[in-house]
Amino acid sequence: MIRRRLVIVGAGPAGLSAAIAAAEAGLDPMVIDENPRIGGQIYRQPPPALPPEGGPPLSSAARRGVDLLHRFHQLRARITVLTETGAWGLFPPRRLAVHATRGWDTIEAEQLILAPGAYEYVPPFPGWTLPGVMTPGAAQLMAKTMHVRPGQRVVVAGTGPFLLVVAEQLHRAGLAVLAVVETVRAVEAVAALPRLLGHLGLLGEGLGYLYRLRRAKIPILRGQVVTEARGDGEVREVVIAPCDRDWRPDSSRRRTVMADTLCVGYGFVPRTQLAQLAGCRMRFADELGGWVPEVDEDLETSVPGLRVAGDGGGVAGALVAQEEGTLAGLAAAHHLGRLDAAAFARARKPVLRRLRRLRRFRAGLDALSRVRGGLSALATAETIVCRCEELTRAEVETGLTFGGTDIRTLKVMTRLGMGPCQGCMCWPAAARWIAARTGRSSAEVGPLSVRPPLTPVSLGDLAREPGFADGPAAEVAP
Repeated sequence: MIRRRLVIVGAGPAGLSAAIAAAEAGLDPMVIDENPRIGGQIYRQPPPALPPEGGPPLSSAARRGVDLLHRFHQLRARITVLTETGAWGLFPPRRLAVHATRGWDTIEAEQLILAPGAYEYVPPFPGWTLPGVMTPGAAQLMAKTMHVRPGQRVVVAGTGPFLLVVAEQLHRAGLAVLAVVETVRAVEAVAALPRLLGHLGLLGEGLGYLYRLRRAKIPILRGQVVTEARGDGEVREVVIAPCDRDWRPDSSRRRTVMADTLCVGYGFVPRTQLAQLAGCRMRFADELGGWVPEVDEDLETSVPGLRVAGDGGGVAGALVAQEEGTLAGLAAAHHLGRLDAAAFARARKPVLRRLRRLRRFRAGLDALSRVRGGLSALATAETIVCRCEELTRAEVETGLTFGGTDIRTLKVMTRLGMGPCQGCMCWPAAARWIAARTGRSSAEVGPLSVRPPLTPVSLGDLAREPGFADGPAAEVAP
């Protein structure tokens, strides 16, 4: 077993910022991440073997990422980084079970910060399992990080400002971006502007993306939704229809776009599985992506010494994640005696001020992009809704009819959620169907049920004695 004073799970904006704040306060934190290199999804770095990406000057978001990574590497001597190391369990109060290529081990922390991020939400619809249909984040990873074009003719669809970012990056990569299909109607976007004026810098960044897409003659189709992807073995056509305020499509006015790639995503879902395993109290916050752990002002959960920062505690974007990571790192340093009460109060005051401002801005975006009930109508009876177990909506609906109105019962009756993703992909949509069928709220339906191992671990690995025989994988600073 490894024992450390501070352990941080996740090396995205929140995790890196927490490590920086803690190291600057005099701690020697350990950061673990399942990816080969640090940065998370938004600041993901290309493999060392690939040349640096050329092209236009860096965007504001990219410059923030470069600055954050630079600050992190300046403190690298104080920070232990375990890359390609996944957490498959968390046992009370703060004992992590992790695995890497060299084996597995447990890590016990006096203070633990969870910064696992979030994953993209895609409601099932006909054709969503076809090759060529992917999330915007997957397309971004291929084009931005791996320098691989995901296709030639692409439609980007869903909701939220992330669509604009991905559409521009795909255009830069040489793809023909045929359209950005946004469910939010123009009148709703205009009505939300007053709530977004509190942070003109971020508003300006969003308007900049809009301007560049218009200059590239990429149409933005507002108030519309993708209802189907068609193709023989791979996507060839994307069906689009206007939608109402509830995002329910008007199929009588649908039209078809010829495309070989469809990038579709409707926001993000927080990764809360580790917090659930730790026994943290949870609450449902639709505007934050679903179920999130309850935290106090310093991001401590109901489990003493365990904090959650970034999108894993509620989806709010990279800037909020960085500020929350800083706050969590400062709070951990204070708890461990590296910052006295006066120094902690001085350091946290500007962070809290910036967070309040950013959260007001995010509230405006969240009100626009909150997932609405019309998406539940997209899947037909024949649509695969649980990709791991290849269950159709008709099979799930049969389970609901015979009493499968919670995740445990529905699992037993249909095997929904019993595959490798452990319900991460299918449960958010299934929970909404249960709520609609029973007249209950999503909060009453309940969160995903989790148990270790959270990620696949072979019996051969578990049969070994715990301990990294040759030391765990560690990233080498450039």
